[in-house]
Formats: sequence, structure tokens, C-alpha cells
Amino acid sequence: MFRRKSLRRILQLGLPLLLTVGLYWHYHARPITKNAAYGNTTILLTASSSNVLFPGDCIQIRWDVAYAQRVLANEELSPAVGEKMLCIDALSQPTLQVMLMDGSEVTVTQPITILVTQPTFVTVAFIALALLCLGFSDFLLRAGREAARLLTVRAIGKAGCTIFLAVGITLVIIEIALSTYFSAAGSREQKIMYLYSLEEIRALQSNIIPVPYVSYVPDPAYEGHNSLGYRGPEFEIPKPKDTFRIVTMGGSTTYSTGTTADESYPAFLQSILRDEYGYTNVEVINAGVTGYTTWEILAAYAFRVVELEPDMLIYYGAVNDLVVRERNSVDCYRGLNPQRGLNGNRGLFVERNAPLPASALYRLAAIQLNWMDNPLALDSSFESTRVQCESDPGGFTLGKRLIANAPIYYERNIRNLMTLAKSHGLQPILSSWVYNPEANRPLLWQQSIAQHNAVTLQLASDMEIPYIDLAADFPTDAVDWEPDGVHFLPSGNRELAKRFAVFLDANGLLLKPSNDAAPTN
Repeated sequence: MFRRKSLRRILQLGLPLLLTVGLYWHYHARPITKNAAYGNTTILLTASSSNVLFPGDCIQIRWDVAYAQRVLANEELSPAVGEKMLCIDALSQPTLQVMLMDGSEVTVTQPITILVTQPTFVTVAFIALALLCLGFSDFLLRAGREAARLLTVRAIGKAGCTIFLAVGITLVIIEIALSTYFSAAGSREQKIMYLYSLEEIRALQSNIIPVPYVSYVPDPAYEGHNSLGYRGPEFEIPKPKDTFRIVTMGGSTTYSTGTTADESYPAFLQSILRDEYGYTNVEVINAGVTGYTTWEILAAYAFRVVELEPDMLIYYGAVNDLVVRERNSVDCYRGLNPQRGLNGNRGLFVERNAPLPASALYRLAAIQLNWMDNPLALDSSFESTRVQCESDPGGFTLGKRLIANAPIYYERNIRNLMTLAKSHGLQPILSSWVYNPEANRPLLWQQSIAQHNAVTLQLASDMEIPYIDLAADFPTDAVDWEPDGVHFLPSGNRELAKRFAVFLDANGLLLKPSNDAAPTN
């Protein structure tokens, strides 16, 4: 009797466990990469997970395309190197449509398995769940028989409590199983969807916060940011006497994505000017923000940077405005609508504050049944405006759009930025923007960057602003560059800072501390 009961209990608990472990071993999620080459064009497409549990679950995809005219990532015009969140279903698989240099197009797809659509997965999962339920059913049946035999209110109540307890225990077991699975084997995206709290998600993937007028700024709570939402250490306001304060503005290449705050180009610029040139009173503030175009930069100067009492303003950027020109329809860029003249490419940044349920089981069901928003949406917090723009006519190529969307706003925004800086008594500095030509960026992209650099040069000439042509002979060594050919590694940031320092010193644009000044008669 004892052995029979013990064996039955072992089978009731052990078999579902063995089937679950086998299921995990066979369908363990892992990053997968597809490589393709078409002549000189190379395509790299990576998915953060080889499978998802349900349709609608999201993964991160990354791509790196070299020597191509145009890249569409799931039908969205995209840079040659980039990443995005993609929610998987039968019709939405990671896909790149690439226009080769000869004008032909190729499609590269990385299939992702949806587990609940796989007969083997469903069958084994059903068997494991059925065996688990049978074990509890056996327990409930015996309890029901006992209640039926006694047919007393007390016995029926006891049976009801037993059933309630059994259902509760079943749900707890499923909850523990899901939490354990997602903790041990879940992808980063699954953990965000089913496990992490709102605070954990923000700490993990959001380094920006929404603020009025400028859309967003670096989150003061994020590592490497100071209390005012700038990258780098704290600084004093009002500005200390004798301090010569330089503020650097731009996008991710000023913020210096991919490096620590101490390895950013503004941090290197400060240390070089102090240690190598003796400008011990110089303070360099990194006001670069990832993704900022000249629209946000102009607003940030007016509403934030002017409060820092800078003595010099360095603007370094060009590429983010190109994204606006590439992605906006002509009507959205210059149409007769409320958006005319504004950067509507990205939309409005919003932050969701509703707390997330702690239960992985509830979140799994609620997301599938649309009872709650997918927590991954916290990473895609740019919402479109209600302005309806006309689409470009059929056959309207990227080249035609770039011609139609001329850099008139790029020129206007920088001109206004320089005018404001001069009106506040600052010394503005302009430069060409640098990329690594060996990264094989598309020809249209290169031509457009050259166009932006020409605009900056002309503005510097017209407004008599010091200009440094960084792009003329910047090194192309791989040790200086990220693979995208746009962002710098620490050594590249140091080289950029070094060139700014040489230029500023050689042109007498800096003031040394008063106690270092030459004595006068």
C-alpha cells in the first residue's frame, strides 16, 4: 500500500517536472544571427531570442548593413546600423529589405518560433499540465467521495474548502513555475513583460525622462548623470568666479553613447585643457542628449543651457537631422499643417506611471487578453501626433525625398542657436561632423552628411563664427570607432577632444585663470 501510494505520488509530481525540464532544454531561448552577402553588400540580422511563448511577445532585433543604398527594417526606413523592438506574430518576423548599390532589392528574414503554434511544444506542455491536474483531480476525487459518503454540511464545506485550496495551490504552482522559468531561462524582453517592476524596467532600459518644451532629458537617477540631467559630475550654479565654462551640445556623439561618462569627448576635453594646456579654470559640461535633433538642441539651449551661465558653446552634430529628412513625408516636412517646420519624425515622449502587477501568471494572461499594456512599451514611449500628413506619391524614392526635404530647418535651427548664443555674450564654435568612411555607409547618406557639413561651414562664414573642419583628416583607425562608423570608442572620443583643444588654444579662444596671467606694469 505504501509503495503504491508513494510511486503514484512520485509519478504525479516527477513526470510533469521531467517533461517541463525536457521542454525547456529543447526550446531554450537564445540569440540567433543571420549573415548574408550580395556582392559587396553584407547584411547581419540578429534577434535577441530564437522563440517567443505567445503571439505578440516582443524581442529586440539588431542589424548591420554595409554598402547599400537603403534599408527597411520591417517596412520602416532605417539607418544602416540600428536596433528596434519587434512584437512577433505570424505576419511580423524580423525582416530587412535592402536596396543594393545596383538598385536591386533583397529580403533577409530571421524566423522566430512561436511556441504555442508548435504541435510538439503544445502536446508536451498539455501532457505535463494534464498529469499535474490529474494528480490534483485524484486528490479532489477522494475528498469528494468522502464528502458524498458523509453528506453533511460540515463535510460538504470541508470538500469546498479542499477544492478551493487545491485550485489555489495549482495557481501558485503555475505562478512559481512561470516565475522560475522566466527568471532562469526567459529573455530580457520576457523578464520585462512578466517579472520586473516599473522601477526595475526604468532602471534597466530608460535613461531619459520627459520634461516640458525639450521633450526629454537624461534621467538624473541614471548612472553617470548629475542632478540637473546632464552627463557627468555635479557643477555649481551660479558659476564660480574665474571659471571658464564650456557647454557642448549635440546628439549621441556628444553624449558619447557606448562609453562611460569619464570617456566622453567633453570629459576628455576638460582634462586635456587642464592638464596639457594649463587652463585649470576651464569646466566642460556635456549637454549632449541621445537622439536630439537641432529642434531639441535649440529648445534645450533656450530653456536649460542658458541657465548654466556658459562662456562658450560648442555645437557638434549633423546625423540626427538627416533621419528627419529621410523618414518624414514631404507633406509632414513642409506641408501646410500644424506640424510645418517642426520635427515630427519621432513624436511626443510620454512616461507611463501605472504600477505593474507582481504576478507573472496574471501579466501573461492580461497582456494576451489586452487587459494591460505590454511593459515593453515603456521602451517605445514616443507617440505620434494627431497630424495627418499626406504620403509621398508612388515611386517616390529616398533620393527624391532627400531633395524635396532640403536641410532648410537644419540651417535655420543652427542659425537661431548661434544668434541666441551671441546675444548672451557667448563664444560659439562650429565644426564639421565626422564619420568613418570605411564603415561603408550608403552613398545617399554620405552625400547628405556632406550637405549638412556644407551648411554648417557656410553659417560659420556668414556669422563669423570659429569653425574647425574635423572631417578633413580625422583618423579611420578601427580602435577609434564603433562598428557603425558613427559613434566613437574611448580613444576616438579622446582624439576628437584633442583636436578641439588644439583649435581652441591656437586661436586664443580660452582664458586662463587670473592668477596665471602675465604680470602687468
